[in-house]
Amino acid sequence: MSIPPELLHLLVSEKFCFLATSYRDKPHLSLMNFTYLPEEEVIILSSRADTTKVKHMEKNPAVALLLYSLKDRGGSPLSCTLHGRAALAEPGQEEALRARHYQKHRDMGTFINGSGIRIITVTITHAAMADAQDRVYTWSPGDNPHT
Repeated sequence: MSIPPELLHLLVSEKFCFLATSYRDKPHLSLMNFTYLPEEEVIILSSRADTTKVKHMEKNPAVALLLYSLKDRGGSPLSCTLHGRAALAEPGQEEALRARHYQKHRDMGTFINGSGIRIITVTITHAAMADAQDRVYTWSPGDNPHT
C-alpha cells in the first residue's frame, strides 16, 4: 500500500480521531485516541467491551474515522475521512497491540489498559482528503498517489 505523504503524516503525527459506527440505521460517534502502525498498515483503537461502538462493530465492521490537522508547521490545514474494516484483536495479538498503543498514549492508560478494555484494529479501505482550499482527492490501497 502506498499511502499519500499527507495522509501518512496525519496518521503518524495526530493522536485523536472521531470514530463513526452504525448498526440498524443508528449511527454512533466517538472521540478516540488512535495509533497507526505503518509496518502493519493498521490503526489501533481501544474501548471498553460494553460500549455502543464495540457492539456496533461486532455486527457491522464498516467504520469511518475523521482525522484533521488545523495547522502543521506552517502547512495547510488538512482533514481526512478514512473508511475501513474494524475487528476486535485476537487474544494472541491483543497485548502486543495494546503495548504499542499505550506507548503513544501514556497519558490515556485508563482507556487502554485494564480489564474489560478491548483492542480494535482498523484496516483502511479508502480515504478522502480535503485541504483549506477545498481541494478534495480520494485514495484507496493500490492507488498510485502520484496520478
